[in-house]
Parts: sequence; C-alpha cells; structure tokens
Amino acid sequence: MNEVVLVDDDVIVIEFLKKVIPWHDYGFQVVASFQDSSEALAFMEENPFDVLITDIGMPKLNGIELIEQLKKLKINSYNVILSCHDEFTFAQQAIKLEAYDYILKESMEETNIIALLERLKEKLDQERYTSDQHMKVSKLLELTSRNEDILKAQEYVKNHIGEKISLTEVAAHLHLNSSYFSRMYKKETGEGFVEYVTRVKMEKALELLDQSIKSVEQIAYELGFESKSYFLKTFKRFYGVSPKSYKHKDNVSV
Repeated sequence: MNEVVLVDDDVIVIEFLKKVIPWHDYGFQVVASFQDSSEALAFMEENPFDVLITDIGMPKLNGIELIEQLKKLKINSYNVILSCHDEFTFAQQAIKLEAYDYILKESMEETNIIALLERLKEKLDQERYTSDQHMKVSKLLELTSRNEDILKAQEYVKNHIGEKISLTEVAAHLHLNSSYFSRMYKKETGEGFVEYVTRVKMEKALELLDQSIKSVEQIAYELGFESKSYFLKTFKRFYGVSPKSYKHKDNVSV
C-alpha cells in the first residue's frame, strides 16, 4: 500500500481528501494529515511515506518551502501541490522542485484526484519493479563473485599444497577481509576453510601413501606440515588410523 501525507491549513480540504477519495481502491492510504506544515515536516523526517499532497499558501512553511526542506533532507517522495492561486510563478517553482503535479483547488474534483492516483500508482509500481530487478541482479552478481572467490581459493590451496596455508594469506591473495572470507566460505560450502585445507592435504596424503614409497616424514614435509608428529596426529584424527596402519590396510577401512 502506498502511503500518503496530506498537508493543508484548511481543514475542509483535508476532510474532503480523506473522506471523499477512495484511497484504498487505488492502492493508497493516508497515513497522516496536518494543518501545521512544521509538524508535517517533523513527521516526514521520522516516518516513511511515498506521496505528499500539500497546499502552497500556509503559515510557517508554505508548500514550496516544505518540499525544499524535504529535498535538503534527501527525502524522496512524489510531491503534489494544491493552490488557490493560478499564478505562473508558483507553477515555475513547482517545476523546479520536480513536483509530480500542480492542481488548482478551484478545479479539484474527485475524478481529477483519482486520475492522479492511477498515474501515481503506475509510476510507483514501475519503480518498485525496477528496484526489485536491480536487487535480483545485484544478488546474482554477488553470488557469482562469491563462487569465483571460492574456486580461486580452492585452486590456490591445490597449487600450494606443499606449503603451510593460512586463511589470512588466502584472503589477502583474493583481496578480501579475512573475517569476511571465513564467514563467506563456510556459508557457501558448508565447510570451514581450514577444514577444507586439512581435507585436501589428507586426501593427498592417502594418494602418496598408495602410489609412492616415500616415508611418512617425506610425505609430511611435502604437504607443508611443521613436523612429522603433527602430521601423524592430524592423519590419525582424520582417518582414525596411523599412516603406518593405513599402509598395511588389508584389514583397515578408511
């Protein structure tokens, strides 16, 4: 539902707009109405709304000044100006402020307001559709970027399998914050990055045990482990058996 704020120091105009116009039928609702333009500005600073319908000739802030304040505050809305004065200068000011419409009270009828609402709704619906599409594209691009970063990180690990690999150095390689990279990797893969590095090294350890006659010490060194004992501990934690037991795995299931 599109939200409307009414501002006019003439209570009759306010009541006419609130009671005669079938707002809900056209996708709108009046969320607030004011006879005091300063009070209206204070409300609009703190509350979201889509459309402002305001009189020009008011004490304190007139309609033009009210819209100028909204512009200064960077509050985006569709602004419709009501006036009893058919004066070109007011119309000029309204155009400069990019007012959506300028309506003379003398010609203000229910059919005119409804036609205005129909145009406004079409405009707002189109804006929201465009915004939704942009958001979907942004999310897709972000997901694509994340996937690319994950693939690059995994490729880095495979290319540096013989080194001690830290999350910090891989994040730096990808030009990412290490905390962000850690969270992103876990969210997208379901596996922590350090866990991934360990798993890849352990899979490579099995391959070397199966396909080479290298010693456990040599394998530990080739996989970038600080010491043979740390490699043994990791291997046992990961597979439940020692590398030596795995070598004689006829009766061992890994």
